[in-house]
Amino acid sequence: MSRVPELLLTDLRHLIDDLGKAGGQIGPSIYNTAQHVRLAPPAEGVWPGIEWLMTQQQADGGWGPASMPIARDVPTLAAVLALHKASERKTVRGAVREGLAFLRRQSSLWSGPLPEDIPIGAELILPTLLDEAAYIGLDIPCRPCYSALRALGERRRRMIKQLCPGAGSTASHSWEAWGSHPDPALLDDSGGVGHSPAATAAWLHAAADREDLIAERAAASAFLRQACAATGLDLPGVAPAVWPYPRNEQTVSLFTLLLAGLLDEPLLETALKAQVADMWHGMRPEGQGISDTFSADGDITAMSFAVAHHFGYTPVRATLRRYIVGDGCMTYSQEMQRSLSATAHAAHALALLGDDPTPLLDNLCAQRSPERLWEGDKWHASWTYITGHTISALLAVGRSDEALAALPALLDRQHPDGSWGVTEARDEETANITLALLDIERSEALPEQLRGALTRAGAWLIRQYRPLDEATGACWIGKELYRPRRIARTLHLSALLGCLRSGYIPLT
Repeated sequence: MSRVPELLLTDLRHLIDDLGKAGGQIGPSIYNTAQHVRLAPPAEGVWPGIEWLMTQQQADGGWGPASMPIARDVPTLAAVLALHKASERKTVRGAVREGLAFLRRQSSLWSGPLPEDIPIGAELILPTLLDEAAYIGLDIPCRPCYSALRALGERRRRMIKQLCPGAGSTASHSWEAWGSHPDPALLDDSGGVGHSPAATAAWLHAAADREDLIAERAAASAFLRQACAATGLDLPGVAPAVWPYPRNEQTVSLFTLLLAGLLDEPLLETALKAQVADMWHGMRPEGQGISDTFSADGDITAMSFAVAHHFGYTPVRATLRRYIVGDGCMTYSQEMQRSLSATAHAAHALALLGDDPTPLLDNLCAQRSPERLWEGDKWHASWTYITGHTISALLAVGRSDEALAALPALLDRQHPDGSWGVTEARDEETANITLALLDIERSEALPEQLRGALTRAGAWLIRQYRPLDEATGACWIGKELYRPRRIARTLHLSALLGCLRSGYIPLT
């Protein structure tokens, strides 16, 4: 065991070197794959994608992780439509029937008020898919169940029409659900539309007969091939949830290292300085986004400011404050659902920059669950993410009593094996809470009973570690749940190193 720290640091150093390369790495997406093979089939044909989709269907007939039921309708209906189009095989027809039966059971979830954490663009995408399914005669769920979602979608469509969004805009990310005219101005520098395989496939479908767009169609097709490579599966047509997203991968990973207290690790110094310098060089007057050509947002701007400040750069606080409205931080302008985590990250950054984050933190504390935790974030399906990050934001301004109020529930929610979590990505979820507890320990406020919890978590994390094998499982919210591959590995490695440094993983 004595060489474990060296192994982990070497693994992490190489990972840091690779952050953002080739547009980032991200796990495969059911929804984007289904739209790709249905609307713009790859040159190799549809069957690699169709067969992969078949392997992803769950025993209950639906697609997508069961940990977030409301995120399953979009990938399930998209998969049903893709399989229906290729339904000459009996097994495919059976999968379509089971998928439709699942959707009919699911429809009641959409009755009543909508939660804040619905998947990205669901108000546009799901009604569009339902209408397409009805048009081809599929037996879809009852229409009244989706009345609130359709109403929200109509509001969004009116806003989009007024804004006339262009390349790299947030609206372009869901172009497949509202666009029809293949305007070449929608293609960004990546060659795709909205950093989205689904939107790009829809654009290609709309432009299929446009002889005047031959060059643009070639660029869009090349985009889809490059995006599929980011999944690591090497299957034609199997596409990721979003691509490219180099700044998102870079910034979130670096912010994770900040939370872990690893930004001053000597063995990581060269790799970190190069990444932070590159991150700072890419900063725009309006902040930072998932890439240099996509809309800047308050969440990534906040995290990048926190990291940059640690390395001696001087972020302009007014840039971050443009995203703060009242007692919350917006991720994007014109958004309809707010993000708790964007508010937590903005509060953390403001605290480090010497500004006053009190209204933001007061707002977050007012939104705690009865257990004194945080749940229901817009960008993440697990309570561990927003809870862990809010604890660290509170500690950054010395509000340790409010951070410590979460500890009884953290102890109660730890699984017998030492992990935390409610999704299939328990490596990430366990790392989120582990980093928060280690942050509390650095503030010298960790109760003795939580030290045992950290020991159990460290033992679980080291059992899961495989230097040459990548874990799976999705807990981040896009159009469906997805896995940011390098971010997930950074989380796991950071938590492991933190446990080792603090003695929660014995070296003998």
